[in-house]
Amino acid sequence: MTKLRTLALALLASAGFAGAASAADFSEPYTPYTPTYSAFNFEGFYIGVTGGGIWDGTSAYLVAPDTAAFSVGGVAGVNFFLTDTVLGGLEVQGSVDVGTSGTVFDGFLLGRLGFAPSDNVMVYAAGGPGIAGGTGVYGIGGGVEFAATDSMSVRGELLGIGTWGAAPDAAKATVGLLWHMQ
Repeated sequence: MTKLRTLALALLASAGFAGAASAADFSEPYTPYTPTYSAFNFEGFYIGVTGGGIWDGTSAYLVAPDTAAFSVGGVAGVNFFLTDTVLGGLEVQGSVDVGTSGTVFDGFLLGRLGFAPSDNVMVYAAGGPGIAGGTGVYGIGGGVEFAATDSMSVRGELLGIGTWGAAPDAAKATVGLLWHMQ
């Protein structure tokens, strides 16, 4: 009986020591999941579609007597950071301008200089040569671009259009959806 009592006491003591040993082990505290978001990157190649309108007070670039037309087109370009927040770039854009009297085409090769005040916004100026309705022109203006997803952005742009040596006498306003190949 004493052997049984000694064995029972030994088992009880070892169970007690084992419980105390596991109580000394600390578990890691619970840390809730916090998603991380990568900053949008305006740098690199992009392509996209645009839509909007062109207004020409003189019908110089549209089929007369049209002074306004719906515009739909595409863009392709590249941006590169000059500093942490300043971007440079080059863009080619072309569109079909559909008025009530006819359809014309326009295209521009634009240099871009932009400022990114935050990770998902870029404000830019643009300018360069082009052709509108068969006439050699220039476009000068700017826009703002907002990140929509990790690789998509939306933008609004306004260009003044004029013949070389004269002030702009037409305006083109577009919105666009761009895919950035990052």
